[in-house]
Amino acid sequence: MTVAATIMVTFVASLASTTEYSRTRTVVFLLIAAAAAGYVENLTLSSMALVWEAEDIGLVAGVMGSIRTALGAVAVSLYSSVLTNELTKFLPEYVAPAATGAGLPAKSLPALFEGITTGVFTNVPGINEKILVVVGHAVKHAYAMSFRTVFLCTLPFGCLILTAAVISPNVEEYLTDDVARRLHGTGVAERRADGSEKVEHIHVEGPH
Repeated sequence: MTVAATIMVTFVASLASTTEYSRTRTVVFLLIAAAAAGYVENLTLSSMALVWEAEDIGLVAGVMGSIRTALGAVAVSLYSSVLTNELTKFLPEYVAPAATGAGLPAKSLPALFEGITTGVFTNVPGINEKILVVVGHAVKHAYAMSFRTVFLCTLPFGCLILTAAVISPNVEEYLTDDVARRLHGTGVAERRADGSEKVEHIHVEGPH
C-alpha cells in the first residue's frame, strides 16, 4: 500500500513538468500513476471486509463512500479554481507579447482572446496564419504553466494518502484458509403427521 501510494503521488506530481512537447512522457506518467491509484483503491476495498466485523461492513462502506465523494468534490472545486486563476494570469502574459511580436495590432488583442475562448478567429483584425501558429504555441505554453500549478496542488492530498497508507493495518494475518459462514440451526427437522417436528442433530466438520 505504502509503495503504491508513493508511486502514485510521485508520478501525479511529476506531471507538473508537462509541456506541449512531452506527450509521450506525459502519457507514461499518467499510466503509471493510474495503475498505482487502481492498486490502492482495489486493496482498500478488498481489505475492508478483513479488518472490520461482518455486521459493520455496510456502515464502513457507506462512510468510506461519503468521504471519497466529499473529498473528490473538494478536489475538483480546488483544481478547477486554480486552473481558471492560472489561465487568467498566464494567457495574457504569454499570448499578448507573442501575438504583437508576430505582427498583430495591439488593438486586436481583445478580439484575439475572445477567439481563443470560442475557437473562431475570423473576427480578429490583422490575423494571419503566421500569427495563428505563434499564438497557438503561446496558448499551449500558458496551459502547461497553468496545469503545472494544478498538479503541484495534488501534493497536500498526496501527503494524506501517504499518511493513511503508513498507518493502515497489515492484512496478511487475515489471509487464512478459514471461510466465515453462518449455519441456520444445528439440525435437520422432520415434520410428523401430527404437525410436530423431530430434529435430528448433525455434526458439521469445519474447514481444515
